[in-house]
Parts: sequence; C-alpha cells; structure tokens
Amino acid sequence: MVKILAGKEGTGKTKHLIRMANEQVKATNGSIVYLDSDNRHIYDLKHEIRFLNMEEFPIDKPEEFVGFLCGIISNDYDIETIYVDGLYNMVDMNEVDALACVQKLETIAEKFNIELKIGMKYLGDKVPTELEKYIFQPE
Repeated sequence: MVKILAGKEGTGKTKHLIRMANEQVKATNGSIVYLDSDNRHIYDLKHEIRFLNMEEFPIDKPEEFVGFLCGIISNDYDIETIYVDGLYNMVDMNEVDALACVQKLETIAEKFNIELKIGMKYLGDKVPTELEKYIFQPE
C-alpha cells in the first residue's frame, strides 16, 4: 500500500515521517528502510532503520527510482515499510510522472506486501485529484 504525506514545503512532513519510522521500530519484526535526499536526518532515526541517502545514487528519472526500489525489495524480503522523504527532491518529475510512479509503486507494494510512506510537497496549490486517494494524515 502506498500512502502519501503531502503538504507545502516547511509543514513538517519530514518530522512526521521520522517519528512514524522510529515508533514503528518498537512494534515490528520486519525491516524498515528510510530514503532521504541527503544526510541531514541520519542521526534522527533509530539505528535499526536502514537509511539510504539518495544523493549517492545516480537516479534521475521516475523509472530509475522504481527500479531502485525493486532492487531494495529483492535484497530483503523482510521489509515491511519503506519511507521516502521528499520524492520530488530525489527524482526529476512532474505531477503526471508522479501519478504513474505512485501507481507502479502501488502494484509493487501490493505484490510484496510492503507499505510505502512517501513525503511529497505540493507542486501546485494542492495535490492532483488522481493522487488524493493515496493521501493520509499523520497520527
């Protein structure tokens, strides 16, 4: 299942994703992966969470990002959740690309029973209608 935490820049999406990941560590037996666009938050996450800095990988297109996630999933069948902090910061895409990417990720998540929680800023005034079904509010 894919869930998107959407909001304008500076609204606390990263803070919520970090909190959710750290809380999940207490209640999971599986693996948690956290993708970020830089190393700023590496020490905010519990050490049990696998942190990946996406700047270290030559990924520019949505298709490359999906392939990268498939590689992560194929390497660890115990993954329960993958957090993606700032999808638009990692991959050059527009709202149409984002929808296609999220739809592919939904198919992959369902197949491998993985939850993907994605932090995504608005590109326009609000989230496109097609992405609204993926939006969630943090607890």
